[in-house]
Amino acid sequence: MLDKAEVDEQTLSYYQINSNAVAARYESVSGGASSLFPFVFSKGERVLDIGAGSGRDAALLLDLGADVQAVEPSEALRARAAALHPELAGRLHEGRLPGPLPGEVSGPFDGILLAAVLMHIPENELFDTVLALRDRLREGGSLLLSTAVQRDDVPAGAERDGSGRLMIVRPAAQVRLLFERLGFQLKNEWASGDAAGRPGVLWTTMHFVYSRGTLRAIDRIESILNADRKVATYKLALIRALCDIALTAYARTRWESGGRVSVPVADLAERWVKYYWPLVDSRQFMPQINGESKGARPIAFRAALAELAAYFTRLGGLPGFAKALADRSLPAEAQRLYRKVIRVASTTIVKGPVFYAGGARGIREFHHDPTAGRVLIEADVWRELTLMGHWIRDAVVLRWADMTERLSAGAVNRGAVLDKLTVTTEAARLDQGVRKFYEGRLPDLRCIWTDRRLTAEFDVEHAIPFALWQNSSLWNLFPSSKTVNSRKRDRLPSRDLVRRREEPIIENWRTLVHEFPTRFPWEAAALSRETLVLPEQETEGVLLASGWERALFSRFVEAIEYTAAVRGAERWEP
Repeated sequence: MLDKAEVDEQTLSYYQINSNAVAARYESVSGGASSLFPFVFSKGERVLDIGAGSGRDAALLLDLGADVQAVEPSEALRARAAALHPELAGRLHEGRLPGPLPGEVSGPFDGILLAAVLMHIPENELFDTVLALRDRLREGGSLLLSTAVQRDDVPAGAERDGSGRLMIVRPAAQVRLLFERLGFQLKNEWASGDAAGRPGVLWTTMHFVYSRGTLRAIDRIESILNADRKVATYKLALIRALCDIALTAYARTRWESGGRVSVPVADLAERWVKYYWPLVDSRQFMPQINGESKGARPIAFRAALAELAAYFTRLGGLPGFAKALADRSLPAEAQRLYRKVIRVASTTIVKGPVFYAGGARGIREFHHDPTAGRVLIEADVWRELTLMGHWIRDAVVLRWADMTERLSAGAVNRGAVLDKLTVTTEAARLDQGVRKFYEGRLPDLRCIWTDRRLTAEFDVEHAIPFALWQNSSLWNLFPSSKTVNSRKRDRLPSRDLVRRREEPIIENWRTLVHEFPTRFPWEAAALSRETLVLPEQETEGVLLASGWERALFSRFVEAIEYTAAVRGAERWEP
């Protein structure tokens, strides 16, 4: 889940309980990143050591003549560091990333050390973590980081080691790309074995220099989130929707003249309905605009969305609505209510965040084309959303929860908001209608990847893992044996595997078209760049053109390869 306190607690508990053993191990080794200190940091420089552990590295930096400040979230480890290195008195502080750090370490610093910390940062906090590092580093300052790139004690596909610590092993190239996208320039990179001599553990150490240079697209996105006035959650919702479209519905975008990309306003509004639904339908009032909790004017579409949610109270709630929408089977009254919400939400998007984003700098970040019903975005901003959307999206969700808590003056707990903001994706994961369809094809049903005959104990699996796309469109759902699905986990099928299974994949799609004649074409069109009609204009649905199978397969392969490139996802063969 996205709650940082929940995610970090298990790791922190390990260091609290095992502080003596951990400190002894740290103190007993030499080399590793510490051997590079004289080449990265200079005498007299202010250096921040994040994740100080036993204090060994901070003490070494102090010996080199650096003015060191250190932070460590574990109280027990800070106590051990103070006992082992009394010279660090007044230099050890409590703190963790990406959360707020004590004023003594606000920076700017000449250098930052981040040794063996990045593995403990969950994916959804990575973006904000790098921003926090950047905010504390002066122009031209150095960042020295080390992180594990191989650990045999972490099972494939897992994110925790045997002791329960969060231990995300990321490829060095992925780490490098993240930092370079945020203005860090790689100066040197080293690969090494484990300084403690543990077999099966490999490290990479990187030396970056930070340069602000010109305002990058990612800085403009950050400016929208931070510099502009924060009176409503609208801008967060807009950025989240753009990230989702950039990651999983990029076929809906259009490259325009003048270096811009356009997105249909209706697509953004449809995502807003799903984002805000759990918040509006919550038993506990969750304000989304300044003053709303005190009876001031509510968000523009609250009443309309509440009416739609009330209609579906006995029809499955949000999951029931999402299924009916996907099947294009909304009852007439539900269609009327839905059109009303879309209309008000669309107007709110255009007159709110689209108009005001960038106002703090006097620059319009977005524009509206009323004739085409599309939002225009600068191409370089769109590229950043495409390349870093999964980090930005999760960071936005965290900020959204924080802002809701603030708007409620603390009456609403941040964790409760996170539960609501993530329910939309979880609700879409399991599609019982698709499973029942596949069950009806037994005993002739075969595993999509191995072609082996399936029993009733089969899985409906996502070819592009749900963890990467959060997409349960019919073209992405295939029958698979439980064993094969368990082995595949959150990995992407290899290019060769997909090519070998082209005919069974297409044949499976043909059966789905027959069973879901409205839903499948609609979802396939979104992937294959066919023109869609808006819900209020729909008459007979979307028709697939002749030869749609090969066109869809081409886009299917493209989506897999795109996801592999952007997310650095592992590939898989049965």
